[in-house]
Amino acid sequence: MSALIYLDNSNLWIEGKKVSAVNKGLALDVWDATATRTFDQAFKLDFGQALAIANNAPIKAARFYGSRPPEADSVWNAAQVAGFKLTILDRNQRNKEKGVDSSMVADIIEDLYNLATPGDIFIIMAGDADYVPVIQKVQAKNYEVHVLFWDHAASELKKAADNFLSLNGYLHQLQY
Repeated sequence: MSALIYLDNSNLWIEGKKVSAVNKGLALDVWDATATRTFDQAFKLDFGQALAIANNAPIKAARFYGSRPPEADSVWNAAQVAGFKLTILDRNQRNKEKGVDSSMVADIIEDLYNLATPGDIFIIMAGDADYVPVIQKVQAKNYEVHVLFWDHAASELKKAADNFLSLNGYLHQLQY
């Protein structure tokens, strides 16, 4: 049994900044943090710890998705050093992130048919309901899908997963 891990960087990091803000008493809850645009700007995600929390089996694939960071940003190097294969996408003309979810879904489907073997587990580290259809496709081929995200992940995503693990209890472990 091996693990195939897929991490949506901005989704995990931005929502983690909200969870951390709530933890520090800067917002009442994540919904308040969202409404007031309150983030813990000091929150940095430790990708090695994310891999450790995500998995107890040998890693067959670890993929990391997000938009092109500024030149001085060390996040991508940290993710690569932690063992992730990077998919970096350019933002559109309005500076909006585009293509992350669809790239991640395409890779999951490609890996489902070309890399996965019976007994492997797919692990998705993202929180929006856009991933429900791909979870259902993977499950239809008799693979388990685990979702790891903050407590406030989409309820449809939590229900679709074979296992949902909240990262809220790992907040301190996940940051550096």
